[in-house]
Amino acid sequence: MEEIKKCMRQAKAILKQNVGVMDTTGLIIASTNSDLEGTKDSTARAVMMSDDIFSSTSEKTYLKIAIGEQFKYIISIDDVDSQARIYLELMAEWIKAAVKERGTDAEKELFTKNVLLENELQGEIPIKAREFKINCSEARLVMVIRTAKEDGAETLEILQNFYTDADQVTVLAMDETTSIVVLNAEEAIKSENDRNTFIETSAQSILDCLNNEGHTAFIGVGSFVNMFQHIAKSYRDAMLALRVGKIFEKNIYISRYDKLGLGRLIYQLPATLCQMFIDEVFPNEAYKTLDEDTLTTIDSFFANNLNGSETSRELYVHRNTLVYRLDKVKKNTGLDLRSFDDAVLFKMASMVRIYLKYLETSKDNMIR
Repeated sequence: MEEIKKCMRQAKAILKQNVGVMDTTGLIIASTNSDLEGTKDSTARAVMMSDDIFSSTSEKTYLKIAIGEQFKYIISIDDVDSQARIYLELMAEWIKAAVKERGTDAEKELFTKNVLLENELQGEIPIKAREFKINCSEARLVMVIRTAKEDGAETLEILQNFYTDADQVTVLAMDETTSIVVLNAEEAIKSENDRNTFIETSAQSILDCLNNEGHTAFIGVGSFVNMFQHIAKSYRDAMLALRVGKIFEKNIYISRYDKLGLGRLIYQLPATLCQMFIDEVFPNEAYKTLDEDTLTTIDSFFANNLNGSETSRELYVHRNTLVYRLDKVKKNTGLDLRSFDDAVLFKMASMVRIYLKYLETSKDNMIR
């Protein structure tokens, strides 16, 4: 439908006469005069019953358009002179080419989606990819873009308009909140620096593009894979990055699989094992005895690499106040955050608590 409307918009700049495309019932689905879209042309029934391809009234000329072996559309022009049929034949070929191209694109998207979801046999992927002119030997990177449900359709359109080179980038929707971008990354795998630059530039460009359109987006970046048939791994990694980033990082909009750190390990631990660890580090739920000021101090202390002077300066508190709060942590939990080993244990236990809380309260049923 959109492809036909696009043809009409372009035809408007070429033809002086009004041209419209309707379905076989006479409903006008696209026209150079957009005001007519959604209205009905009562002549359509007679046109469809006619044995002739062309039909005319006193004001219009009509042409039936066949897609495959069936008539799917009727195109009309507000003219009856000798040029009218030529214009309609040219427009009809234009529309058929656009519909066919869109159909091929849709089949290619479905194939790519099936590869991402591992619904294609590995041995058959290169054979089918050849039909769509996909080079399987080039490296690729998958990014997952998550937006609000009501922004999903517009997000997909924005990304498709942002990436116009179908040979280098594939954009498709997985569900109403999740869009996928598969990037050709052949030039990015030459060195670690090239990979980092490619990820940072690509992900930030997508984020900026969506933000500029008023959409909040969260991006998960997968791993580089050397062949097209392995993009399912990159997709899984991107989804993991998105999920782990959501759990452990606040206000982080780009999560990279290669930068997940400790969060990736904790995410894959069984909940029972996590609970045993918490009970060991924080017996009798000692963590709950820490007040909000103390928790803020702990976060700042970790953010400043256990540097007391920097933490005091950041929190605008006296050094003695900081020492008092750290002593309170030691008294309540038995862990001295000024000791590296205790600080590491406390940090790990805090992340495990966040993960357990997520498992208890999350209602996130979106595609993984």
